[in-house]
Amino acid sequence: MPKNPFIQYLQSYAAEHRDLGVRRSEDWAGQLVNDLDPESILDVGCGDGALLYRYLKKTPREFYGVEGSPTCRAKAEARGIKVLDFDLNGRWPVESGKFDVVFCTQVIEHLHNTRLFVEEIYRVLKPGGTAIVTSENLCSLLNCFAMCMGYTPFPLMQVCGRYLGNPLGLHYQEPTQEPLPIDHPAFAGVSGHVRVLTVRQAQEIFTLSGFDTEARSIGILPLPDGLSRILESKVIHRGHFLLVRARKPAK
Repeated sequence: MPKNPFIQYLQSYAAEHRDLGVRRSEDWAGQLVNDLDPESILDVGCGDGALLYRYLKKTPREFYGVEGSPTCRAKAEARGIKVLDFDLNGRWPVESGKFDVVFCTQVIEHLHNTRLFVEEIYRVLKPGGTAIVTSENLCSLLNCFAMCMGYTPFPLMQVCGRYLGNPLGLHYQEPTQEPLPIDHPAFAGVSGHVRVLTVRQAQEIFTLSGFDTEARSIGILPLPDGLSRILESKVIHRGHFLLVRARKPAK
């Protein structure tokens, strides 16, 4: 069935400003890592390893990543990253107190054991180390609008590989490639978002795990990026992209 031209226009407009928000969240996270000048870093969900190399002026002495895709893992290793592969919902095969920085962008929303994930980040950080995490914000202005319309929030549309519940979504009812068998333990997370946090939830879950936590959001969609930048400091819970800086207290 052909899409309504007005809905196509709205989708195109929203996608443009969403991409700006994604780049701004990456800039915030990447520049923060560079400013911290870590000697050791763990990039959780590192992909091909290219993201942090856009920002780092000095390569950390110990640069580890976590990545499940064999193709991405090979590319990251070719960049000199020591890549591990394990289930992020369980205990991590990483020694305690090893890293100055744990970096994680657009991964936490794919996990069902969010609490253990945050506690493992805390464990593997050195005292005084920093976790830098980005995700999407469940209570963003755009998601609140969707729920007022009776639609599924945009980050939760993908249910085990199928985009459902929101006809305004960019990929609504489009077929998707399913990278794992449906009975694989990681299928739900790989094929969609399992738990999308709010700013307040992120603040609380990191704080209860022992961190000194700063959480906020950027990209107040569907507002234009320029207007969003003006309002973000006043409306910290309504941006579409969640930013978390969490510091493990020094002992």
